[in-house]
Amino acid sequence: MKKHKKLSGKKLIAFLLFGSLLICPTAYATSHFIKTQDQVNSRFSKIFIFLASGHISRKNFDKAEDLLAKAVKYDPENVKAYKNLAMLYEGMNKLEQAEFNYKKVLTLDKKNREVNYYLGLILDQQGKTDEALKYLNKAASLMPYNAFIYYDIGVVYAKLNNYQQSIEYSQKAVELKPDFAEAYNNLCYGLANSGKAHNALPACKKALNLKEDSAPILDSIGYVHFCMGEYQKAIEFYQKALSIDPSIGEIYFHIAQAQEKLGETTEAIKNYKKYLELDPDASNINDVKALIKKLNKKKNS
Repeated sequence: MKKHKKLSGKKLIAFLLFGSLLICPTAYATSHFIKTQDQVNSRFSKIFIFLASGHISRKNFDKAEDLLAKAVKYDPENVKAYKNLAMLYEGMNKLEQAEFNYKKVLTLDKKNREVNYYLGLILDQQGKTDEALKYLNKAASLMPYNAFIYYDIGVVYAKLNNYQQSIEYSQKAVELKPDFAEAYNNLCYGLANSGKAHNALPACKKALNLKEDSAPILDSIGYVHFCMGEYQKAIEFYQKALSIDPSIGEIYFHIAQAQEKLGETTEAIKNYKKYLELDPDASNINDVKALIKKLNKKKNS
C-alpha cells in the first residue's frame, strides 16, 4: 500500500484553502463573487488562531505565540487574534506584551467589556494604578452588575490607602453578590483602616461565616482587634490564620506589631524577620529593618 507524505504546516494551510475552492468553486470562478486578498488573509488568520488554540491546550506556548503573531500579521484588524495573544502573554506573565495587545483590541473595539477589565487588572499588577482604575471603571460602566469588578476596584483603592473609596466599591460588590466573602473581607479591612474598627467586625464575621478556613479573613479580624487595642485577641486570630496558611508574609508583620505592643520584643523581632524572609520585595522593607535594629538595641540595653 502506498504511503502518503505528511504535509508541512504551510502546505497543510494551502491544502485547507485549496479544499475550500473545490467545495465552493463558483464563489471564486464567478467574477461577481471573487474573493479579495483581505478575505483570503482573514481566512489565513482564522486558521492560525485555530491551530494556536491546539498548541495552547498542549501547553506549547511558544508555538502558539508564533501562530497568533502570524494571525495578526495576516489580519491586523482581527480582534480575536489580539485578544488571544494578550491572554497568552498574560498567562506567560509577560505583562507588557499583554498590555500592548489588549490595547490593540481596544483601538478596534473600544467597548469590549472583558478586555477593559483584563487590561485594568494587569495594569494594576504593573503598578500603573491610575491607568488601571481608568479601565476598571470603564469595565464597570459596561458591566454594571458584575460584582467582581467593583471588588477589584475596591482592592486597588485599598492599595492606595484610599479607604473611603475602597469601602464604597466593596459595598457595591456585596450588594450585588451577598455571598461574596472576599468583598466582605475588603470592606472589613477598609473600615478598620478608616477609624471605624467597631463597625468593621460585622463585615468580618459575615466574611468568616461564608469562608471559615480563610487565612486572609482571620488576619483581617485580628487586625480589627489590633485597631481596637485588643492585642492579645489580635494575636489569637493571627495565629489561627498562620495555622491555615503559614506562607503569607503580611500576617507575620501583623503579629509582630501586636507582640511589640505587648512588650514581647524577642518574638516581635523573630516575626518581623520572618516577614522580610517571605516578602523580600516589600515596600516597607527599609522601615522594618530599621525597626528590627531598634528593637534589638532595646532588648540588649
